[in-house]
Amino acid sequence: MLKEPVKKAKKAVIEKDALLKQRIRHLCERFPRYGYRRIKVMLRRQYSMQVNHKRVHRLMREMGLLVKSPQREASRKKRSGKIPVSQSNEHSQCDMTKIWCGKDGWGYLFAVIDAYDREIVGYSFSRYCRTEELLQAVDNAFNYRFPSGVRGANLTLRKHERTGYNNPDADGYIERFFRSLKEEEVWMQEYDNFAEAKSAIKTYIEFYNKERPHSALGYRTPQEFRK
Repeated sequence: MLKEPVKKAKKAVIEKDALLKQRIRHLCERFPRYGYRRIKVMLRRQYSMQVNHKRVHRLMREMGLLVKSPQREASRKKRSGKIPVSQSNEHSQCDMTKIWCGKDGWGYLFAVIDAYDREIVGYSFSRYCRTEELLQAVDNAFNYRFPSGVRGANLTLRKHERTGYNNPDADGYIERFFRSLKEEEVWMQEYDNFAEAKSAIKTYIEFYNKERPHSALGYRTPQEFRK
């Protein structure tokens, strides 16, 4: 028979695992595309639980919650020649994606991302897809990152270009943001109208910038990494 201290220790481990599993399941229901490393970070952020990533992996495997990484092949030729980015405000990317807004039809999201710290620095979500909405997103980005104006900042605005796979001149960073937005928010919902979609997108972008751990940033948020 097990001695009393051993029984208590075993019981404590079981109870702790039960609580951990409950919180892991809650996070996985909220973020079904998150892998075990990002879930580990969210456990610390939301529940102040310091847990080894191997333990999180084991429990998620037991619960059938591990996410398989999708295998994708490039549809365009891979090119070399990366633009070096060593600090914030050095290189940003802008692109547009469509979002279905129920009875109001399509909404168009223009967004600007900083290629270094991955923060969404400006965006515009509208029922129209015009140059005006694009310029609004860019203007929001400039006002946020350069509140004193851009004169003397040596900025260059490049026109739309078609470039190769894995070429930083392409919109790889902003496209990755759009994918996260779609997987973690848009495709999980069915918006009734434009106003509902607009509110949800605003909430997600705030979450993305301030709370969402980013694997390429050492599992820090964009704003934490920039600081």
